[in-house]
Amino acid sequence: MRIGQLSVYFGLFDDAMPPGFRTTRLDYAAAVGAMLADYGEVVDPGLVDSMDRAVEAAEVFAREEVDVVVFAPTMAAPPAWPEQALSGVDVPVVVLGAQESGVVPDDYDTEMATARSLPVGLVMFTNVLVRNGRPFTSAVGELGSPELAAALAQAMRAAAAVTAIRRRPLALVGQPMDGYSDVLATDDELALLGVRVEDITAPELSEAFAAVTSAQVQREAEEVGRTADAAAVPDDVLERSCRLSVALEGLCDARQLGGGAVNCHGPTLRWNPEVGITACLGVSRLSERGIPFSCTGDVPTAIALILGKAVAGSALYCELYQLDLPGNWILVANGGEGDFSGRAPGSTVRLLPEDHYRGENGPGVAVAFELPLGPATLVSLTPALGATGGWILVVAEGEVVGSRHHRMEGPNAMFRFSSAPVAKAYQRWCQAGATHHAVLLPGARHGDLGAAADLLGIQLASV
Repeated sequence: MRIGQLSVYFGLFDDAMPPGFRTTRLDYAAAVGAMLADYGEVVDPGLVDSMDRAVEAAEVFAREEVDVVVFAPTMAAPPAWPEQALSGVDVPVVVLGAQESGVVPDDYDTEMATARSLPVGLVMFTNVLVRNGRPFTSAVGELGSPELAAALAQAMRAAAAVTAIRRRPLALVGQPMDGYSDVLATDDELALLGVRVEDITAPELSEAFAAVTSAQVQREAEEVGRTADAAAVPDDVLERSCRLSVALEGLCDARQLGGGAVNCHGPTLRWNPEVGITACLGVSRLSERGIPFSCTGDVPTAIALILGKAVAGSALYCELYQLDLPGNWILVANGGEGDFSGRAPGSTVRLLPEDHYRGENGPGVAVAFELPLGPATLVSLTPALGATGGWILVVAEGEVVGSRHHRMEGPNAMFRFSSAPVAKAYQRWCQAGATHHAVLLPGARHGDLGAAADLLGIQLASV
């Protein structure tokens, strides 16, 4: 990421402070910049100590196209200055309160209060952000401490996730399934998140599919073969799915797409005489590359996939199929697609002909693999009337306790909620407004996703 550093200084107290006080604030800002450099390229316009410098900072941030601005005050200063510095810069804001000392000494005096007035400056500006309806997340602690490093890392992962859904448009390859009203989102609703969606029509996909060369298909098949066991798939079935995979990848590259949603069950894919198969292999390959796709035209879940991939490194599109009440877990699976990078270490990706969802030209290729055991998080995203910011991000932490249902012919896991027995937790999942599609992430990700919800200005529902 390109990180804008916004550090303020107030010269009102210079005459009352020891010589060299400003230099100590410059040194502090430099230390903060070094910490931020762990997360990307830092764009520092210098200390903002006046309205004129604030105007200059805004110009720098806009010109350098920063992805996030980190407000890190060196002391208390008028909040109108950082407010001006953010004008016209529509990016996530992280508020960093990095105290130089975590202790208030007994000999604390007025001079020390001025030198350590960072918390005053922090809340001055967060008040203005809230007044203006500007979402933000924060990290507070002692400079150099592991605790602050962890809090900042979480905030920056969240900022990267929000940047990922906004930086590039998403694709809709085929319109959503008829009657699937729980996967829909209007343009106005998507605009609340800063998300743009572009349609890829059946003729466009057919043209891209036809333009793929035999050499490209062969290279794709060879790459897939290095990752997966394709012994169960006839050559012609694999070749057709590889052709579609290359076509989708080419469209994503040409349009600079960040992910999206396909609907295989319609005239764009399965019932398209030029293509005529499902896209599971292609979207799996794209998801591994960091361009996640959902199915059935479910754009909200595509957004959740992109957020999840950004914070966790892998993200599985899935549905919650059945509760196992004696075992206290729920079966999480899908119809044959998945991010290969999320499979259990040492496990093999199996390719299978997708006979359950045959199209005009026969089966596509489904992928199946086992998922790693251990901490995991379920996520769902939906627009909702009356919700903060118009959207709800539903998050449930738990663990994967098994991954053995191979006859599902797709990635699957036995997920146990950490908050309550499975029936009660699933009831809460429904009550929170989750869609029938979800995202399964490795690790405990509630904090990361909560920070992302803060940056998006939307409602978080914890299950």
